[in-house]
Amino acid sequence: MAPIIEVSDDVLKGLDQLSIPYKIKQTKADSSKSNSNEYFEVPSLKGLRVAKQLSFLGNDWNESHKALQSQGQRMLTLPEFGEVLKYTQKELPEVYNDITEVRNPWRAEWIDAFFEQRKDGMYVLTGNKSKAEKLKPCLMEDSRISLDNYVQDSHTKQGMPSKKVQSGDLYFWAPRNGTVARFLASGDRAGLNCGGYPSGGDSNLGVRTVKIA
Repeated sequence: MAPIIEVSDDVLKGLDQLSIPYKIKQTKADSSKSNSNEYFEVPSLKGLRVAKQLSFLGNDWNESHKALQSQGQRMLTLPEFGEVLKYTQKELPEVYNDITEVRNPWRAEWIDAFFEQRKDGMYVLTGNKSKAEKLKPCLMEDSRISLDNYVQDSHTKQGMPSKKVQSGDLYFWAPRNGTVARFLASGDRAGLNCGGYPSGGDSNLGVRTVKIA
C-alpha cells in the first residue's frame, strides 16, 4: 500500500498547475456522514432535495444503494441527473463545476441506471433495478459530445444523449449489457460513462444523495 502523505492546499494548487494527478483519500466512515451534507432543490424535480456533496465514497454501485436505503435516501436517475446539471449550471455553478470541471482531483458519482440487453432491445433499470423501461432511440455508440448541448437540448426523456447531440469534449461511453452509469471528471477529461460495471469502486467515487423534501 502506498504511504499517505498530508500536504497543504498550496501544494495541491501546485499539482493542479503542473497537471499532476492525485487523489484525496477519505475513509468510508468519514464519507458516509451524509447527515451533515447541504441540500438544494431543483424546481423541475418537485419534492426532492439533492446533496451538494458526494457521500459514501469508496462504495461500489450495489453497496451505495444499500447504504442509501438504510438512511431512507436514494440515487439520482439519469434524467434527474441531467436536470441537476441544467439547474446548477446557472444557479449553483460551484456544484456544477465540482461535477463537470476538467481538473484534479479525480471525481466521480454513481447514477441509478443499470443497463440490460433483452431479446427486444436494451433496457434501463432504475430504483436499484426494481423498474425496467426499454430505451428509446438514443446515441448508442462511444462518442465525444458537447456537454452544454447534451444538458440544454439534446437528451431524451430517459436522460440519454440524443442521436442529434453535437460533438464536443465530453466523453460518452454507451451502455453494454450489465453495466451502470456514472459521471466522472479528472485532470484530462470529463465523461458520462454508461458502460461501467457495478462492482467498480474508488475512494473518489461516491453518490449524490437524494431526499424526499
